[in-house]
Amino acid sequence: MNANSHAVASAPINITRKSREGRGIQIGVTVITLVLIAVALVPTVLQVFMDRPLYYPEAAWTLFGNFRLLFQDEEIRRTVGATGIFTLISVTFSMIFGVGAAVLLERTDMPGRRLLGALALSPLYLSPQVIGFGAIIAYGPMGIMTLLFQEVTGVDVPWDLYTLTGMALVTALSNAPITTLYCIVSARQQDPNHDASARITSAGTWQILRRISLPLMRPALIFALIMNVVNSVETLAIPLIIGGPVQIDLITTLIYKRSFQSSGIPQYGLVAALALVLIIFVSLLFWLQRFLMRKSFRFVGVGPKAGAARRLPLGPWRWAATGALGAYVLFGVVVIVGAVVLRSGTYIIAPGVPILETLTTRNFMDLLAVDVYRRSIVNTVVLALIGAAAGTALIAAIALVTQRSNFFLRRLLDAFAQLPRVLPGMIVGLGVFYASVFIPGMSVLRDTIWLLLIAFLIRFMSAGYGIVAPALVQITTDFDKAAQVAGAGWTKTMFRIVVPLQKHALLSCFVLLMVLIIKEYASAVFLMAPGSEVIGSTMLSLWAQGSIGPVAALSVVQIGLTAVLVAISTRIFGVRLYG
Repeated sequence: MNANSHAVASAPINITRKSREGRGIQIGVTVITLVLIAVALVPTVLQVFMDRPLYYPEAAWTLFGNFRLLFQDEEIRRTVGATGIFTLISVTFSMIFGVGAAVLLERTDMPGRRLLGALALSPLYLSPQVIGFGAIIAYGPMGIMTLLFQEVTGVDVPWDLYTLTGMALVTALSNAPITTLYCIVSARQQDPNHDASARITSAGTWQILRRISLPLMRPALIFALIMNVVNSVETLAIPLIIGGPVQIDLITTLIYKRSFQSSGIPQYGLVAALALVLIIFVSLLFWLQRFLMRKSFRFVGVGPKAGAARRLPLGPWRWAATGALGAYVLFGVVVIVGAVVLRSGTYIIAPGVPILETLTTRNFMDLLAVDVYRRSIVNTVVLALIGAAAGTALIAAIALVTQRSNFFLRRLLDAFAQLPRVLPGMIVGLGVFYASVFIPGMSVLRDTIWLLLIAFLIRFMSAGYGIVAPALVQITTDFDKAAQVAGAGWTKTMFRIVVPLQKHALLSCFVLLMVLIIKEYASAVFLMAPGSEVIGSTMLSLWAQGSIGPVAALSVVQIGLTAVLVAISTRIFGVRLYG
């Protein structure tokens, strides 16, 4: 009796002692995370307050000099206005396309939902570069659809891709699938009792959609809206390849241009100031999102349900809806991807030249024969595999410390793990570039793929953390307490019990990171050098040189790598990134 009482009384002391185990791992994970974020952010901030590049011995401190140049520069003022108009058009159409597709796919009885849904969401796996290249090949002045339209109608095309509106619409096509994804998930979770109550009052399909479904989707709509604004403001590839030839600059392309195309001393101070303003703007957008979502509990739709929600009947509009969504998918996805595939297998596409006479395998043979192309593919695959593995391990460790420990810095670590959300990819690459020339010891990584690996780990930390941390919260802490009572320390409890229960979330994180790394280009543009090329940076360089065939072939390889990856993860590991 006394022995048992003594054992019970001492248990809490044992648990407290055991919970302190693993402090070395917790401190190490925190230090690594803080260092990675600092590598991306601190050199950029320091450069803002220096009158010359960081690595110049004669560089001197200046408090407002770069900001004064920033606000006095007429080109920057024009660029800010152009970026605002571009963002407005892009966000408007991406919301129309994305929300419309989500409602039709998830809430109505429209025919062909499975096929159209897969095609509508497929750009999630495509790089914006591929979509931009495909749009030019399909809808540019000498594009396939442009020539076909002129041949069939005998009149000039009514569109001009090389305009602010043109590149905004292409960006909208690139961003719309993420809106569709957010809204599909929200629509799927709605309580069918709401629909049943509305039917009792004789409400029709359009009334239910307008007065019930869409209002209940408000949190998803807010989230999608903010993400669309952020994606439009920080996008680089589409404005660069479409707007560049006609001298239409946005903030991101101006940062790129001032970094690489200026004569004399690079304007890194001005670029850093512009980058800092962009970071602050994106941070404010995410703060606005959190503010608007603070009462999201009012839109809770997951509770006791009578059954699965019935799809709303469209009646005579069923096939019209299929036709509308089918047209969007055909001209916004299939034609663009098809144009890239077709161009990859031809010498040239020109009026009066039959396609069959221009077919060739030369573009793909060059990928194997030319060192730069071959290195780009190999480096991308290596970075995708190693980066996804290292990123998943780091993200898992961060989540375990923030969610399953009493480490005193866990809240700070949680905040830093989510900080990369507000760092545009190009800014991450710029910060890592500054660090490589400013921080002693990092110069050995310059011109290697390992510097890119650091940038990719920083860039996608938040994306992976967004998968692993919420899944970890759903696992009861009773397992931890039971293991500690049995004598297991924090490390053993995490790796023997909690991590195995996280297998699906970790596999999903691994697959997501591989897909994102294969697609990535923005954080690589400041770091590309002979020997460290990746598919994304090589495509940008080749496009600038007018080598369209190899660009199309590399785009097809990028699509193929992603498709194989998704197929393997879906069939073998059972991982699904959506649906």
